[in-house]
Amino acid sequence: MLLKTANGLLVFVIGFIAVLTSPAAVSADPPNLIIILTDDQGYADVGFNGSTEIPTPNIDRIANNGVRFTRGYVTHAVCAPSRAGLITGRYQDRFGASRNPLFAPKDSTMGLPLSEQTLADALRQAGYTSSIIGKWHLGAHKSLYPLQRGFDEFYGFLSGGHHYFPDMWNISDKTEASAQWDGYRTRIMRNNGRVNEEEYLTDALSREAVDFVRRHADNTPFFLFLSYNAPHTPLQATEEYLSRFEHIEDERRRTYAAMISAVDDGVGALLDTLDELDLQENTMIYFLSDNGGPTYDNTADNTPLRGTKGTFYEGGVRVPFAMQWPAAVPEGIDFHHPISSLDIFATITDFAGIEPKNELDGVNLVPYLTGEKDGYPHEALLWRNYDRDWVAMVMGDGKYLNLTDSTIELYNLADDIGETRNIPIDEFEDFEKMVDLANQWLSTHQEPAFLGLLQNDRYNRLNPDRFNMVSPFEPDTSPPSVPEGYELVWSDEFNIDGPPDEAKWSFEKGFTRNYELQWYQPENAYVKDGRLIIKAKRESFLNPDYDPQSDNWRLNREDVHYTSASLRGEGKFSFKYGIMEVRARIDTTMGSWPAIWTLGDEGRWPERGEIDIMEFYRYQDEPTILANAAWAGENDGRVIWDSAKIPLKEFQQSVPDWAERFHIWRMDWDEDYIKIYLNGELLNKIDVEESTRSDGYNPFRQPHFILLNLAIGSNGGNPEFSEFPITYEVDYVRVFQKKTQ
Repeated sequence: MLLKTANGLLVFVIGFIAVLTSPAAVSADPPNLIIILTDDQGYADVGFNGSTEIPTPNIDRIANNGVRFTRGYVTHAVCAPSRAGLITGRYQDRFGASRNPLFAPKDSTMGLPLSEQTLADALRQAGYTSSIIGKWHLGAHKSLYPLQRGFDEFYGFLSGGHHYFPDMWNISDKTEASAQWDGYRTRIMRNNGRVNEEEYLTDALSREAVDFVRRHADNTPFFLFLSYNAPHTPLQATEEYLSRFEHIEDERRRTYAAMISAVDDGVGALLDTLDELDLQENTMIYFLSDNGGPTYDNTADNTPLRGTKGTFYEGGVRVPFAMQWPAAVPEGIDFHHPISSLDIFATITDFAGIEPKNELDGVNLVPYLTGEKDGYPHEALLWRNYDRDWVAMVMGDGKYLNLTDSTIELYNLADDIGETRNIPIDEFEDFEKMVDLANQWLSTHQEPAFLGLLQNDRYNRLNPDRFNMVSPFEPDTSPPSVPEGYELVWSDEFNIDGPPDEAKWSFEKGFTRNYELQWYQPENAYVKDGRLIIKAKRESFLNPDYDPQSDNWRLNREDVHYTSASLRGEGKFSFKYGIMEVRARIDTTMGSWPAIWTLGDEGRWPERGEIDIMEFYRYQDEPTILANAAWAGENDGRVIWDSAKIPLKEFQQSVPDWAERFHIWRMDWDEDYIKIYLNGELLNKIDVEESTRSDGYNPFRQPHFILLNLAIGSNGGNPEFSEFPITYEVDYVRVFQKKTQ
């Protein structure tokens, strides 16, 4: 097989190279995979495709160390459909992902359908750890988040684009969005939560990519999808990068160049890290853009190609595309046959020994790069734009376009790369074959699964509550959602400012339990802005009940150093069986011990029974969420606990800003079981029968009353160096019971 190197020399790839680079011979270990995807980058805006205006020495290293695909294509001329094809290895029209999805956080159908296996899903079968860093754009509903689609880590944003400067990220969360483009202004996500990022976005994404590789260097294989949004609009760059292009007079082009230069720096840092950690040999790296450059919007350069992003001329779908894998692919290759982003999935899964869930449209490229196979990897590559009724195809050097109103255009790309000479049909040898292939291909497609960006106004009319969501950072003002078959029997929505409703709550006073440090007093609890607020304060005064002669710690403790509040529903309301739901935000500061709990109406503790729907404190010095029940042993009266203890860090790994958010704790209680949930996740299931005494008494088959309190110290830890006040907020408490016939 004759290949052309990047420096123009011809080399022969001898047959034995194919033997040495077959999957079994490459390595006993599957390769790491890195995909570096830019957004809206022009074909000519990399050094390896001839750019002298925008140097990209680090991106060029990938082409020089491996292969430059001069005819590397993506599956669509706009962002999300192209990304859907790449991440599934399948033409996106097969499963209806034909459009750019809208930023519609409530819509579980607006994005990559759950029927599709992502590359991260597939690689998980072979033990890969996967991360996507940057742009997602495959669904903003929680069921479509990257961590629900096979990825172990996510750092980036959900929408189709984003502002680059942190001072422009003035929306805390997607629930605060009120328009399509508000996704550009949200705080950056880490996994399923939000973080406060301070760096220029491109630099932050590069930093996170390097960190991911360092953290997983010793437990390979890994898959890193570094999904830059640069140089997609808005055109924004720092002075550091702008200063490199003072020679470019066009301000927009200067900014565009600066944005690519920032990407190139990040790619360099990533490649250097791989070299430093000796990972470069068995790491398969791809660089490409998600579609052609939009020359008007961001001044991209697609020379010598015709067309731009959004079109099916070469400038819309042929992109800068390079790959390296030193363990298997010779360096310095130019590969001139058409290949596709679809091939990434097929290539890596072949070498990882994975059988994909769905039939793939890509092929393993490596045998074509080593000479093990000759010819074209694909008989044809095809494109469809459903809304414009466009179809396009390349087959060999031939290009076929069937545009609106059945306008046919035919080109020979071998001698007309710019698509300037439309060949008459009767002079185009493969025309009928191309038409037949296109029709056969179209017959496998589905209708679009969702309305897209071009239908934004229509979608808004059909979904007037599109952005009507409850913020995790604010009280929920919507009416209670009553479970089917139940009725609301009691609630406190905390909607009237002032002291808590005395018809529903009384206060504990003084020192109470567990040698805690706080002095309970009513004034530390109040209702404001739709929530109950309990504040623990650092304040000192003499214990009003002080008695130095007493053996009771509540009396012989001379001074008060902390105050807080505890609300008690005893004598106001109690219930037996049903669903209790509480939405609350807890302070996880050292020393804090908030709780949502119940006690039985009859008996002393522990005979009366205790249910802790929520406790937070230090367990073995680890901040911990607990869900418990306690009762008395029959013979010795000792306390028996059925306790679930989940370290807080387990929640924070997926939701880093967990402590900033309100959460829903729920107890489902019947005569057989007490089930305690947090945000719908079962924490503990307690068998009620286990607490039945021989005389038939069971503390959990009697009515219970509700308590809300914030303790300080004891199990909560030493608060000496903590910042006060410590605040515990409750949005509502609701009790539902089954409807009576």
